[in-house]
Amino acid sequence: MPPVVHHDPARRFAAWAIGPWMLLLVAALGFVQYLRHGEYAYLAASLLVIVACAGCILRQAWARAVLQLLAVLLAAWALLSGVLMLQQAGDFDIARQHAQAQPQLGEVALWMIARAERVWQVGLALKAVAIPLLLWLAWTLGRPAVRAQFRPRPH
Repeated sequence: MPPVVHHDPARRFAAWAIGPWMLLLVAALGFVQYLRHGEYAYLAASLLVIVACAGCILRQAWARAVLQLLAVLLAAWALLSGVLMLQQAGDFDIARQHAQAQPQLGEVALWMIARAERVWQVGLALKAVAIPLLLWLAWTLGRPAVRAQFRPRPH
Protein backbone atom coordinates (compact mmCIF):
# COMPACT_ATOMS: atom_id res chain seq x y z
CA MET A 1 0.00 0.00 0.00
CA PRO A 2 1.52 3.37 -1.02
CA PRO A 3 2.13 5.94 1.70
CA VAL A 4 -0.45 8.66 2.19
CA VAL A 5 0.86 12.03 1.09
CA HIS A 6 -0.45 15.05 2.93
CA HIS A 7 -0.16 18.30 1.02
CA ASP A 8 0.50 21.50 2.88
CA PRO A 9 -2.06 24.00 1.53
CA ALA A 10 0.58 26.73 1.75
CA ARG A 11 2.78 24.71 -0.63
CA ARG A 12 0.20 24.20 -3.39
CA PHE A 13 1.10 25.30 -6.91
CA ALA A 14 1.25 29.06 -7.28
CA ALA A 15 1.81 30.82 -10.61
CA TRP A 16 3.91 33.49 -8.91
CA ALA A 17 6.46 30.83 -7.89
CA ILE A 18 7.56 30.47 -11.52
CA GLY A 19 8.90 34.05 -11.40
CA PRO A 20 11.63 33.44 -8.82
CA TRP A 21 12.72 30.26 -10.65
CA MET A 22 13.02 32.09 -13.98
CA LEU A 23 14.77 35.04 -12.37
CA LEU A 24 17.12 32.63 -10.59
CA LEU A 25 18.09 31.03 -13.89
CA VAL A 26 18.71 34.39 -15.58
CA ALA A 27 20.68 35.68 -12.59
CA ALA A 28 22.79 32.51 -12.51
CA LEU A 29 23.59 32.90 -16.19
CA GLY A 30 24.45 36.54 -15.60
CA PHE A 31 26.61 35.58 -12.61
CA VAL A 32 28.71 33.26 -14.77
CA GLN A 33 29.08 35.89 -17.49
CA TYR A 34 29.96 38.68 -15.06
CA LEU A 35 32.47 36.44 -13.30
CA ARG A 36 34.06 35.63 -16.64
CA HIS A 37 34.36 39.29 -17.62
CA GLY A 38 35.28 40.65 -14.19
CA GLU A 39 32.22 42.89 -13.88
CA TYR A 40 32.15 42.82 -10.10
CA ALA A 41 29.29 45.27 -9.44
CA TYR A 42 26.99 43.23 -11.71
CA LEU A 43 28.38 40.03 -10.15
CA ALA A 44 27.38 41.23 -6.67
CA ALA A 45 23.94 42.31 -7.91
CA SER A 46 23.31 38.95 -9.57
CA LEU A 47 24.38 37.16 -6.37
CA LEU A 48 21.87 39.25 -4.40
CA VAL A 49 19.12 38.30 -6.88
CA ILE A 50 20.12 34.61 -6.63
CA VAL A 51 19.93 34.68 -2.82
CA ALA A 52 16.57 36.48 -2.83
CA CYS A 53 15.15 34.06 -5.41
CA ALA A 54 16.34 31.05 -3.42
CA GLY A 55 14.76 32.52 -0.29
CA CYS A 56 11.47 33.02 -2.14
CA ILE A 57 11.56 29.51 -3.53
CA LEU A 58 11.97 28.29 0.06
CA ARG A 59 9.16 30.70 1.04
CA GLN A 60 11.21 32.61 3.57
CA ALA A 61 9.41 35.80 4.66
CA TRP A 62 12.54 37.99 4.53
CA ALA A 63 13.08 37.08 0.86
CA ARG A 64 9.60 38.11 -0.28
CA ALA A 65 10.13 41.81 0.47
CA VAL A 66 13.69 41.72 -0.87
CA LEU A 67 12.64 40.12 -4.15
CA GLN A 68 9.69 42.48 -4.42
CA LEU A 69 12.08 45.46 -4.24
CA LEU A 70 14.59 43.83 -6.58
CA ALA A 71 11.87 43.09 -9.16
CA VAL A 72 10.91 46.78 -9.23
CA LEU A 73 14.55 47.85 -9.47
CA LEU A 74 15.23 45.34 -12.25
CA ALA A 75 12.16 46.55 -14.17
CA ALA A 76 13.36 50.15 -13.83
CA TRP A 77 16.85 49.12 -14.97
CA ALA A 78 15.40 47.26 -17.96
CA LEU A 79 13.32 50.30 -18.89
CA LEU A 80 16.24 52.71 -18.57
CA SER A 81 18.67 50.48 -20.46
CA GLY A 82 16.00 49.79 -23.10
CA VAL A 83 15.53 53.53 -23.66
CA LEU A 84 19.31 53.93 -23.97
CA MET A 85 19.39 51.06 -26.46
CA LEU A 86 16.62 52.65 -28.53
CA GLN A 87 18.71 55.82 -28.76
CA GLN A 88 21.34 53.76 -30.61
CA ALA A 89 18.90 52.37 -33.18
CA GLY A 90 20.30 54.49 -36.02
CA ASP A 91 23.88 53.37 -35.36
CA PHE A 92 23.37 50.16 -37.36
CA ASP A 93 22.43 52.08 -40.51
CA ILE A 94 25.46 54.36 -40.08
CA ALA A 95 27.73 51.34 -39.58
CA ARG A 96 26.30 49.70 -42.71
CA GLN A 97 26.92 52.88 -44.73
CA HIS A 98 30.53 53.02 -43.52
CA ALA A 99 31.06 49.34 -44.33
CA GLN A 100 29.60 49.75 -47.82
CA ALA A 101 31.76 52.81 -48.44
CA GLN A 102 34.87 50.71 -47.76
CA PRO A 103 34.75 47.70 -50.09
CA GLN A 104 37.90 46.22 -48.54
CA LEU A 105 35.82 45.37 -45.48
CA GLY A 106 33.74 43.05 -47.63
CA GLU A 107 30.66 41.07 -46.67
CA VAL A 108 32.13 40.06 -43.32
CA ALA A 109 31.63 43.58 -41.96
CA LEU A 110 28.01 43.63 -43.13
CA TRP A 111 27.44 40.20 -41.61
CA MET A 112 28.90 41.34 -38.28
CA ILE A 113 26.71 44.45 -38.29
CA ALA A 114 23.60 42.37 -39.08
CA ARG A 115 24.48 39.94 -36.29
CA ALA A 116 25.01 42.76 -33.80
CA GLU A 117 21.66 44.25 -34.82
CA ARG A 118 19.89 40.91 -34.24
CA VAL A 119 21.47 40.62 -30.79
CA TRP A 120 20.33 44.19 -30.07
CA GLN A 121 16.78 43.37 -31.22
CA VAL A 122 16.62 40.24 -29.08
CA GLY A 123 17.94 42.17 -26.07
CA LEU A 124 15.34 44.87 -26.59
CA ALA A 125 12.56 42.30 -26.97
CA LEU A 126 13.65 40.53 -23.77
CA LYS A 127 13.56 43.82 -21.90
CA ALA A 128 10.10 44.57 -23.29
CA VAL A 129 8.86 41.21 -22.00
CA ALA A 130 10.76 41.39 -18.69
CA ILE A 131 9.43 44.78 -17.57
CA PRO A 132 5.73 43.83 -17.19
CA LEU A 133 6.65 40.38 -15.83
CA LEU A 134 8.92 41.86 -13.16
CA LEU A 135 6.31 44.43 -12.20
CA TRP A 136 3.67 41.69 -12.03
CA LEU A 137 5.96 39.64 -9.78
CA ALA A 138 6.55 42.63 -7.47
CA TRP A 139 2.81 43.32 -7.28
CA THR A 140 1.97 39.65 -6.73
CA LEU A 141 4.53 39.27 -3.94
CA GLY A 142 2.77 42.10 -2.12
CA ARG A 143 -0.70 40.54 -2.25
CA PRO A 144 -2.01 39.22 1.10
CA ALA A 145 -2.77 35.75 -0.32
CA VAL A 146 0.85 35.40 -1.45
CA ARG A 147 2.32 36.93 1.73
CA ALA A 148 0.44 34.25 3.69
CA GLN A 149 2.37 31.54 1.82
CA PHE A 150 5.70 32.64 3.34
CA ARG A 151 7.08 31.41 6.65
CA PRO A 152 7.88 34.12 9.18
CA ARG A 153 11.32 34.12 10.71
CA PRO A 154 11.36 32.15 14.00
CA HIS A 155 11.94 34.29 17.09
